Amino acid sequence: MKFLHTKVSLKKAIHQQTMNDITTDLPVAYLGPEGTYSHSALRRYFGADKAGLPLASIEDVFNSVTVGDCDYAVVPVENSSEGSVTATLDCFKKNSVIICGEISLRIKHVLMGSSQLNSGNVEKIVSHQQSLGQCRLWLDKHFSGVPRVPVSSNAEAALIASQEANVAAIASKAAAEIYHLSILAEDIEDTADNTTRFLIISKNFQAQPSKNSEDDKTSLIVTTRNEPGALLEVLEPLKRHSVNMSKLESRPSGKEAWSYSFYIDVDGHQQAANVAAALSALSKPNIDVKILGSYPVSGLVHTERARALSEPVLLGKKIVIIGLGLIGGSIARALSDRGLSSQIWAVGRDAEGLQYAQDNGVIAGYSTELESICTDADLIVIAVPGLSVAPIMQGLATLVKDDCVITDVASVKQSTLDAAEKAFGKIPSNLVPGHPIAGSEKSGFRAAQADLFLQRRVILTPAAETSEMALGLVNSLWRELGAEVLEMPVRHHDEILAATSHLPHLLAFVLVDSLSQQGSSDEIFRFAAGGFRDFTRIATSDPDMWRDIFLSNADALCAILEEFETDLAEFKQAIKMADAEQIKKVLQRVKQSRDKFLFK
Repeated sequence: MKFLHTKVSLKKAIHQQTMNDITTDLPVAYLGPEGTYSHSALRRYFGADKAGLPLASIEDVFNSVTVGDCDYAVVPVENSSEGSVTATLDCFKKNSVIICGEISLRIKHVLMGSSQLNSGNVEKIVSHQQSLGQCRLWLDKHFSGVPRVPVSSNAEAALIASQEANVAAIASKAAAEIYHLSILAEDIEDTADNTTRFLIISKNFQAQPSKNSEDDKTSLIVTTRNEPGALLEVLEPLKRHSVNMSKLESRPSGKEAWSYSFYIDVDGHQQAANVAAALSALSKPNIDVKILGSYPVSGLVHTERARALSEPVLLGKKIVIIGLGLIGGSIARALSDRGLSSQIWAVGRDAEGLQYAQDNGVIAGYSTELESICTDADLIVIAVPGLSVAPIMQGLATLVKDDCVITDVASVKQSTLDAAEKAFGKIPSNLVPGHPIAGSEKSGFRAAQADLFLQRRVILTPAAETSEMALGLVNSLWRELGAEVLEMPVRHHDEILAATSHLPHLLAFVLVDSLSQQGSSDEIFRFAAGGFRDFTRIATSDPDMWRDIFLSNADALCAILEEFETDLAEFKQAIKMADAEQIKKVLQRVKQSRDKFLFK
């Protein structure tokens, strides 16, 4: 039987802020073919349903905007490991285009090949030159003698691998799907935070200033004469007008030998008073300045992508919280108390608790079945123990509308992505995995607190497929609840949390269990001091939730547990050998580390 309970909201409606969207009927140009990281950036920025025009080179992408074949294009400009994409920088000198946006994309490389290929019969590895560089150390370790051949794009590499039996390609997981390739290895990039920055270019559109000038960036090309002090003459006005420079790179000007142009990014919109004054001061006969555009910095998007961080962004949206326990209940309480939404609904198994939440005006209605509430939801928050996420994803896959945004609060993120991919057949572009670093040893809705997330950190782990619209909405949700929002790669998140959260809980559970089974356990606990109580407080946490966390993050947890066991054995040996000097050395090191990192 399905139960659907509704309640008329008495919240005062606040009008929705209107936004002027960028609109175009033309496709967005990008470096193709389909499946490149440029293609992923396009989907993240403009939405998964936006048509793209794949082109063979960055020069062709710029030209498509210049001649009017496309209104917008996405081009890579720099990578955190390999530096600038020089072809893009050079194209800015030759083309009259405007930078109107940027997006930074976490790059996760995958080694792939035909179904017959394995690590022992790879004769050649192909990829874009930058990707080969980003995986250099991994390739040196695992394929040191195999030739590496650069090609025009990662998707082109995947296409080649699909046609040549003994060729492996480095590309995205999306490319592996498109070209029907088997994955040989994942996450092979040398740095966990490997990130590429992409620019959005247009022929005519200039982004308007953000509410706060520091949320904007201005890019320009400055060409000077080849003479002493020329660069100082460029930098001095920036210092004088308190304009921060975030990027400076030189490239041959193309005018004469040893003449250079400087590519500069500065903080602030060109219309901001200090930036405008600095640009005016640069207008000299011996200095040529070309302003490429002002635009919102990556992570703060403009109205064309519907990512407003102001209060009205959640108003009018139907928000469904699945699992009204401590975390889900605290989200509902915070949304309700702050008047951020008048349409807060809940799904759960505890009808009594759900009724209590409705009677107290926290939610507008509830159901014990997904079908009754989720079909027309705008935002769904999955707030259940980790192993319960998979069946919920299966249920949502056939229910939710195309533009419904889904997020979760699970402590392990890879399992969320795996569950979504299995349920939907791919990682949905409207999925934004999230993890609030907040909680309590108490559980249930009655323990929920409206201020639980205030000044706490929330980590979002978007996939390459995640749309900017979805990411922006979830980012806004947590900011409105008072949290500091960070982004992190999935694997890195799970490894960090295994060390800082999952391992301490495991130790607390095991310690209490071990002592409770000793014959003198009553006496042990009766004389337990404050330190024991503080350390083992977390052992009273929800057993179901922590069982799911331990199982979901088993690999990362076991890896850090093995390191801990080694350290513990060494410390035990120092005690056994009465090595006072070593014991003191460890204790001093621990104190210094904790004082430095936890109380700085």
